[in-house]
Amino acid sequence: MVKFDRGTDRQLVNQILHDRYHIQWLLGRKPGRRTFMAIDIDDQLPVVIKLMLFSPDFTWDDLKLFEREAETLKSLHHPAIPKYLDFFEVETALGKGFALVQSYIEARSLQEWVQAGCTFSEDELKGIAKELLNILAYLHNRQPSVIHRDIKPSNVLLRNRSGNSCGQVYLVDFGSVQTAAHGGTVTVVGTYGYMPPEQFGGRSLPASDLYGVGATLIYLATGQHPADLPQKDLHVEFKQLTTLSQSLTDWIEWLTDPSLVRRPASTKDALQALLKPRQQRNAQLTTQSILLGTRPLYSYISLKATQTTLELKIPSNQIQYIFPGMYNLYMWGCLLPMVMTFVLMVAIQFWVIPFVIACFIGCRIYFSGLSRSTPGHIFLTAISSDNANGNRLRCADVTFHRDSGSVISTLSLIQNSRSVDIFQGKLKGISAGLETMPRYRLNLSFQDASDTIAVTGNRHEIQWLCDELSEWTGLQAQHWEAPSA
Repeated sequence: MVKFDRGTDRQLVNQILHDRYHIQWLLGRKPGRRTFMAIDIDDQLPVVIKLMLFSPDFTWDDLKLFEREAETLKSLHHPAIPKYLDFFEVETALGKGFALVQSYIEARSLQEWVQAGCTFSEDELKGIAKELLNILAYLHNRQPSVIHRDIKPSNVLLRNRSGNSCGQVYLVDFGSVQTAAHGGTVTVVGTYGYMPPEQFGGRSLPASDLYGVGATLIYLATGQHPADLPQKDLHVEFKQLTTLSQSLTDWIEWLTDPSLVRRPASTKDALQALLKPRQQRNAQLTTQSILLGTRPLYSYISLKATQTTLELKIPSNQIQYIFPGMYNLYMWGCLLPMVMTFVLMVAIQFWVIPFVIACFIGCRIYFSGLSRSTPGHIFLTAISSDNANGNRLRCADVTFHRDSGSVISTLSLIQNSRSVDIFQGKLKGISAGLETMPRYRLNLSFQDASDTIAVTGNRHEIQWLCDELSEWTGLQAQHWEAPSA
């Protein structure tokens, strides 16, 4: 096999691909890929050719991402994004593969500007941020949304910079791109220091690109790679190295918040906050919707979230509330009819038949309860019964809201368009595990250890809930229990 290094890459210089593209020089390389500057012989215009070769460092994920990049670029038409020109198979001295041809943009990357010793004023940083957010707005507002996933200084180009203007901003390298149609991928891509925590788990949303914007601005403001700066609770500590205003510093910190739900949910929100005072931005947080992960198919559980409130609606047969003394209350509910009947019938000396009937009713209640997973479900159903018309609880709400650094949870029962609060407590922990195959269970525990709210469902449903609640509350959920063999 051919060993790949810069020496062997030079074998392609001056070669003509596809009888049209004359390769000039190597622009860059990374595992599985080469990028060359070339001339289109037909119109004598410069182009960029990306090669993906079947080499020793090739993986099938490389091919999927390469094809996705070509597919995505072909659908994009924006002056600040390279144009798709061609895509074809190649056979070179270095091996077989595929080539993607796109328009060449004559500009220096932000990384090159900084490495050349250039610095940026606060107005220039705002201008670059505004232009970059406008490009991302075009991508994120498409159907399906396009998420770049690799926003960093080397992928943002800048030209025609002058004293009165930050210049023209371009976004390049869509090799890590993802769309909503490919949302199921777990491929981890991006650049350390510029990618948010959720991307390490293969999860990317529009807010993930905004993290890259904030990290890029940190690099421009400090001249240092964000990964080289000190961190506190995953927050990059950069403001001590800059002279930026408090409002811009706060805005960058907002974009680079390690918690997905504490970042702006869209480019529109980020742009508005950049142009508005901090007080107005904070007022937006109470109503701003949060984009959640995809709910599993066939699930009747629903989630709705803002920066300050999360509402969880659960069918009655999937939620249980375990409270202090519940078992004693349940036991007395079964035995009391028998005890009272026995005392009454002995007093009037005619007790055999009524007592047998009372025993039968009590035993039915007791053993029907044992057949369920816990008496908590029976409690929820029983207290919501309507003796007049026989209607029962259809669903329950669990609402979470932030209060002075804590998360307060409220359990409400919904029946006949009425909502009744039956419990409120400070959330302490989240755990999930296998209950009985194939049923899984998620437990919410509170400061008063006697109270628990439990939600049951299949593995995908409970995993989804666990991820979303952990992300929003900031509490680390306990690991899943492995199913017993």
